[in-house]
Amino acid sequence: MERKEVAVALGRDNGEAAEARRDPEAILHRLREEEAAAPTGRGKLKVFFGYAAGVGKTYAMLSEAHRAQEAGADIVVGYVEPHTRADTLALVEGLEVLPCRELSHRGIALREFDLDGALARRPQIVLVDELAHSNAPGCRHRKRYQDVEELLRAGIDVYTTVNVQHLEGLNDKIAAITAVAPSERIPDRIFDAADSVELVDLEPADLIERLQAGKIYAPERVGTALAHFFSRTNLVALREVALRRAADRLTRNAPASAVPHAAGGEDVLVLVSGEDAAARVIRTAAALAEAAHGTLTALVVESPEEAAAPDEVEGRKRAVALAEELGARVVTLAGDDPVQPLALYAATAGIRRIVVPAGTGRSRLFGRGEVAWRLMRAAPEAVVTAVPAVDAPSVLKRLHASTGFRPTAADGIRALGAVALATVVSAVAWAVSPATSVVLMVYLLVALLVATRADGFLYAVLAALGSVVAYNFFFTAPRFTFHAYGLSAPVIFAFLLMGTLAASSLAIRLKRQAAQAARRSYRTEVLLESSRKLQAASTLDGCLETAAAQVVKILDRPVVIYRADDLAPSGLAAPRVFDVPGTGGGDAEAAALTAPGERAVAAWVAANGEPAGATTDTLRETRCLYLPIRSAERVFAVAGLVMERDSGDFGSFERNLLAALLDECGQQAQALVLARDRRNLSVKAEKEALRSNLLRAISHDLRTPLTSISGDADVLLTAGDALDGAQRRRLASDIYEDATWLIDLVENLLSVTRLDDGAVEVARAPELVADVLDDALRHVSRAAADRAIAVEVEDELLMASMDGRLIVQVVVNLVNNAVAYTPPGSTIRVTAARQRSAAGEPLVAVAVADDGPGIPDGEKARVFELFYHGTAAGEGWSAAPGEGGDSRRGMGLGLSLCRSILRAHGSDIILADAVPHGCVFSFTLPEAAVPMMEGGGSYGSSR
Repeated sequence: MERKEVAVALGRDNGEAAEARRDPEAILHRLREEEAAAPTGRGKLKVFFGYAAGVGKTYAMLSEAHRAQEAGADIVVGYVEPHTRADTLALVEGLEVLPCRELSHRGIALREFDLDGALARRPQIVLVDELAHSNAPGCRHRKRYQDVEELLRAGIDVYTTVNVQHLEGLNDKIAAITAVAPSERIPDRIFDAADSVELVDLEPADLIERLQAGKIYAPERVGTALAHFFSRTNLVALREVALRRAADRLTRNAPASAVPHAAGGEDVLVLVSGEDAAARVIRTAAALAEAAHGTLTALVVESPEEAAAPDEVEGRKRAVALAEELGARVVTLAGDDPVQPLALYAATAGIRRIVVPAGTGRSRLFGRGEVAWRLMRAAPEAVVTAVPAVDAPSVLKRLHASTGFRPTAADGIRALGAVALATVVSAVAWAVSPATSVVLMVYLLVALLVATRADGFLYAVLAALGSVVAYNFFFTAPRFTFHAYGLSAPVIFAFLLMGTLAASSLAIRLKRQAAQAARRSYRTEVLLESSRKLQAASTLDGCLETAAAQVVKILDRPVVIYRADDLAPSGLAAPRVFDVPGTGGGDAEAAALTAPGERAVAAWVAANGEPAGATTDTLRETRCLYLPIRSAERVFAVAGLVMERDSGDFGSFERNLLAALLDECGQQAQALVLARDRRNLSVKAEKEALRSNLLRAISHDLRTPLTSISGDADVLLTAGDALDGAQRRRLASDIYEDATWLIDLVENLLSVTRLDDGAVEVARAPELVADVLDDALRHVSRAAADRAIAVEVEDELLMASMDGRLIVQVVVNLVNNAVAYTPPGSTIRVTAARQRSAAGEPLVAVAVADDGPGIPDGEKARVFELFYHGTAAGEGWSAAPGEGGDSRRGMGLGLSLCRSILRAHGSDIILADAVPHGCVFSFTLPEAAVPMMEGGGSYGSSR
């Protein structure tokens, strides 16, 4: 399904305090206009690719724009960098130029590409210079390539420019060549997915000549540029990299069948950490996966020690974002040490190439060293690539963050309390029996018990040192001094220090691991519960409510749900806020979360199918992170997750859980929509079959009586005088019978139609059963005169709650059916009697029985279907002369109409065999009490 593309102008023109949010009503108005005018298909991207500034990318782009305009294309200049080169500026003339968006940031006036203006103008081609540019605060997207992506989704072709140093995958290589790490980068996928890449090449000597002539930079900057980035060595290397990357793009975009071994590419697993070198590690892993034509998996191992380190958490978030940008699938596991999770996951997933940071192992006891060396021993079948850190400070910072040594006053108090308590207990034990072994065990035990309530490893250090000092002062000879004369005292002190430190550290670590494990176990359990509940949901609203409730339960944050509604002006139904139970957010909080600005962002997400809002690069000046609940074909709803400034508890694990839950919700919503569509198709097919059967039956069954009526009338008109009275009466009787049959047929057709459409209202009232049966028998077929019809009513005053008019029609159809399928001389019994339901409620049972040949067992399940005709009336009887053909003609409506009427009464019709042969049709109705008159008598209903 084509996605609707709309533009939302939202943001804050950061700068002067007078700047305010743009009018949300204008945003919604633009949504409606652009949605109505949205084109079909996706636009095409053409990239003019160079190895350095000044090679002529913008000039080539503008020249191509003039050629396209001469060919009849509707082309506009969206944004071109304000060059001082006269030849480049001259090419802008003759092209339509969109006005730039004026912004103010920190008192500086900025000009940015006006995305909303381009979407409103909606040309065939837009020129957008400098693809890697970072937008100023106040723009919808953080990066210009995201603006270009939205233009492409809107069906607009884009010409753009980019240099080789701005490709994310080449960042480390460019930094090694030029000693400069570009800050503005684009994901490699944007470059590789371009429909066309034109390499703009220029000899380095010619480029240097242009630079010296002042055609690239101002004269005062030429010397610095030549000495650094624009040195001949750098330019030659950059040109080679650009040529190789342009050629490599052809291989990357080639189909799997055209690339040797592409179908069986080698997957790569990379360890994601929070250190500064993580970006380099991820880029290396992405390059390896690309070269091996495999997939990249980024593994995040969250340890309890690092969970509370702000620098580590933020660094990991940046690394995860980079991995996702490079196309990696992020997996989060818990563990104190990354080696075992890495090895186990690689073995389970069948990945044989692992990339890890070098030099990030934590120096610990019992021989734990660098991750790469230990991983080689834990996974000997894997190829381990260790990527060194860029600089030593990043490693030192990570080591500092991973120690967990965060001083708190509470831990200091706990350590002093533990030492004091152990000293008091030891003093009591010493008074009973002066044994040093007991004292040492007391210090160890108390330190271990109190460690279960400690927050950090400061407690372990203080408790260990305090235990040694207290033991030396109170229990080592000479007592109450800090001297120790025993030769074994240093050894005892050392073991007490090490034992207390190790036991306390282990207890703290186990406590953190247990808390983290419990938290993850709870969230995993909720995720499984969510899966079960979503599968049990029978409606789209129920599915969305379940998903919202489970997200609140997992993440403990309010959630806003917007259901997609094509009839609503913004494409979304009214929002529903699901608050955290017990927080008492109230109406004011709900109003803030559903403000017009928030709704506008949700509408953008619904139209584009991409995340936006807080923590993203699109429309980030909002309180909520908005995510689409979608399938591969359409967006069913938008979920807004409240993201306050302190979102340290929303890491990659939580994001993966949220993505999994919303994805499952989208799949279930898709299943519900498909089930609804299947039901609609089934109903449509049934209606088509009904229409076909009806037309076929009418064409046959109406032609016969109409032909008979026409023939008999023609005889009466042309030869009536030659006929005797008996012959004329017989012809008139045939005409009357055929006309009556046609009237009954039309009545049955109208009744079936009204019942199926719900146009008939059942007006229940107490009715005398005997009167209803008598009335029905007066309207049965004239062929009933050849059958013996017996009526047996248990009580003349027996009354039932019914719509008498409809029940009369039921009895008439049942009797006529018995007449049609029994031979002349048969007996038809119509009975009515009281009976009790299984719950003891009083009922009236009405039955129509015959002694005909009966109905074969194979047809009993179908006799109530529309347009179904039974086989021959039974064995041993054939229609007598004059009764064949039309004597039992019909459209198969009678029994189906009976069932519809009785179901409208809350009852049903039952078919059973009669003894010794024949069949019985019966139904029940609620018994009605006989109303009492004032004189004490009773009366029945007058009909």
